[in-house]
Amino acid sequence: MPIYKCCFKRAAYIATVILYVCCIFAVPRHAYAKEGVPDKFRIALGGYTLARYDSEVSLVEPDLGAGVSISPADTLGIDTQQTVFRLDGYYRFNSRHSLTFSWYKITNTGTKSVETEFDWLDENGNTITIPVGARVDTSMVYDIYKVGYLWSFYSTDKVELAVGAGLHITRTSISLQAEATGTGIDTTDVAVTVPLPVLSIGLAYKITPKFGWFYKSEIFALTFDKWEGSYADGTLGMEYRVWENVGLGLGLGSNAIKVIEKTGDYKFAFSNRISGLQVFVAGYF
Repeated sequence: MPIYKCCFKRAAYIATVILYVCCIFAVPRHAYAKEGVPDKFRIALGGYTLARYDSEVSLVEPDLGAGVSISPADTLGIDTQQTVFRLDGYYRFNSRHSLTFSWYKITNTGTKSVETEFDWLDENGNTITIPVGARVDTSMVYDIYKVGYLWSFYSTDKVELAVGAGLHITRTSISLQAEATGTGIDTTDVAVTVPLPVLSIGLAYKITPKFGWFYKSEIFALTFDKWEGSYADGTLGMEYRVWENVGLGLGLGSNAIKVIEKTGDYKFAFSNRISGLQVFVAGYF
């Protein structure tokens, strides 16, 4: 069965369970008569099931131009079917101003006898060619941190509109171990940390005092010194407050980043697009 079908099947199952639980708790109870609920500090913990994961990467000498990008999934056999832990939340200084944060980490590994040759760098920074038939063991880590500020310029009992700015930090590391005809091929590892400022918008709408939906988007592009980068992120979700301090929810997320780093030793190009289903439990204090 194709990877994306497996991911959607798993995501649909998780979503069904969450909606069933929400329906159970949706039955009116005297314990929920109080409409005022805590909302100063929120922390949401959950799983992020990857329904789509597309990436391209190249590592070449700085004078060779953009180089030829490879797909880690297709060329190197990277496994992209997984569910990862995700953390989100915010802290409200007051009704108008808040600090937001988010983190998740995707670790991929793969082993494959490559069917197409491609260029990489050796430990001395020289271009080498990984030949057809070489066995390549790959490890790729994609680590995302986000922190930001939001200003709620419009807020009622039903609707909240916010704008803000923040910092998106992506750490990408790629390790290749290659072997051809029983002989090891020296390759270099690369680890890049990319800080990108972002502009944010947010919308939250309460259908009832306990149930509502939300949308948040972040976007930016930057060229500075040795960096070129662009970033876009969006999350659409819904949440039901099952108890005064606990909420259950699910959301759809999409994340796209493109980065080029050029130093005196190498030129590294990386692009990545992720989309998936998030299921979470949120605590309020």
